[in-house]
Amino acid sequence: MKRWQYITLAATLLPGLSLADSPWSGDASAGYIRSTGNTDSTSLNVKAALDWKSGPWDNQTNGLSTYASSKGQTTAESYQFGDKLTRNVFTDDYVFGSVGFADDRFAGVVSRWSEAVGYGRHFIKTPTQTLDIDVGIGDSQQRNAGDTDYSSQLIGVFNAAYLWKFSPTAQFKQTLHVESGRDNTFINPVSELKLTVIGNVFAGLAYDWRHNTSVPAGNVHTDTVTTVNFGYTFGKKPT
Repeated sequence: MKRWQYITLAATLLPGLSLADSPWSGDASAGYIRSTGNTDSTSLNVKAALDWKSGPWDNQTNGLSTYASSKGQTTAESYQFGDKLTRNVFTDDYVFGSVGFADDRFAGVVSRWSEAVGYGRHFIKTPTQTLDIDVGIGDSQQRNAGDTDYSSQLIGVFNAAYLWKFSPTAQFKQTLHVESGRDNTFINPVSELKLTVIGNVFAGLAYDWRHNTSVPAGNVHTDTVTTVNFGYTFGKKPT
């Protein structure tokens, strides 16, 4: 049996072993591009998401790592992590606590931590569409390019997450995360299209836009990351 036939068989059988009745669900994916000849470059990205849901509690964890090089020199390297714990207090309302971390060797803001608490609402909650919006307050610590120490600021936080399952095998997700303080405002919308290939195997296309209103001289305010990935999803997120 050829290698691709083994992969197809595994992708078909693995859903039967998924954690459908577990509080855990998530996915992991990776994308890789290697060019040689007149162009000598490599790019790699790995992303993962893990969700735990039990009763009124829901914890969402996600991570993203990107790397690129050209002619043997590193041209991009970043790491991003976030965790958000929510608890429903009414049918459509919830409170949350979150922590986030981002590190980018080539950005104006090299490293950032943030912590926040707040209140949100499920504005849309149907089998095919969901929309959650929340606001909060917290603190961020960031280190700019050329600095050795972190600066801290009180921040206001805004989050929005829209999910549209427009077919049994395709979905679109749009998120927006904003942290605004006295020294800097960070704006981060992410658009993502996910298509089921076979079984629990999917292909994903995402566009990540990151903007800082205040950066050191000589740095640009906006960084973008476009990823094309293949991955595997497991579990079934309870409604």
